[in-house]
Parts: sequence; C-alpha cells; structure tokens
Amino acid sequence: MFERAKYTLDGSIIAMISDKVMIIPDNIENRHRILLADWEAAGNAIEPYLPEPEAPSVISIPAVTLWERMTEAEGEQVEAVMQTQPFRIRQIFTTAQTYRSDHELWPLLQHVATELFGAQRAGELLAQS
Repeated sequence: MFERAKYTLDGSIIAMISDKVMIIPDNIENRHRILLADWEAAGNAIEPYLPEPEAPSVISIPAVTLWERMTEAEGEQVEAVMQTQPFRIRQIFTTAQTYRSDHELWPLLQHVATELFGAQRAGELLAQS
C-alpha cells in the first residue's frame, strides 16, 4: 500500500500510496496515520524532514564600488592584467555596470584579485556592498 513516506516542515507526512500522493497529519487517531504506523511496524521508516539547502546568494558589486575600493596601485595592477585578456573579456569587464558572482567572468575576477593581492584583500574588494 505505502510506497514511501516523509515528514514535512510542518510535521505532517507526505506519503506515496499506490502511486498517489497523500498528506497525512501526524495524529495517531487519523485512519491513514494508523495504517502508516502498521507500515512502520513492518520495518519501514518515515524519512525525516530535511530543509532544502539555500542557494548561494549572488554577490553583486557596482563596478564603481570595486574601483573605489582599490588603491591607485591596485587599480593599475588590475588594468595591466586585464590588458592581457581577449578583446571580448576586456569589453565585458570595462562596460559592466555591476560585477556579479553568477556571471561567467566572476571566477576570472576572483583569480586576478587573489593572485595580485592575496585572499584576504580579494575578499575585501569583492565583498557584497
């Protein structure tokens, strides 16, 4: 009868019964909960509720903020490295209004900042505003 069962956030149980999904209150007086208890007694287990992992938040830094955070010397070092990049990447980098951690070039920006200034300073430069 029961195929599987799992607790939900609110403590009720979502169960698959003969290819149908049913929400069962965790109340032993409920007729479906009684049947579920029998299913458990037969060696089955209700899966615990596990919250969905939070998606990593996206860091978004206004381009002007990144440049304001840098010293003149740091800015010149970044500019020198960026001049070695292909044209498309340079154009994206120089015309961007924001730098976002979900963008394809974020790892490049992290790498450049870390290689030039170390992990701590790169973290300061690339921190959420």
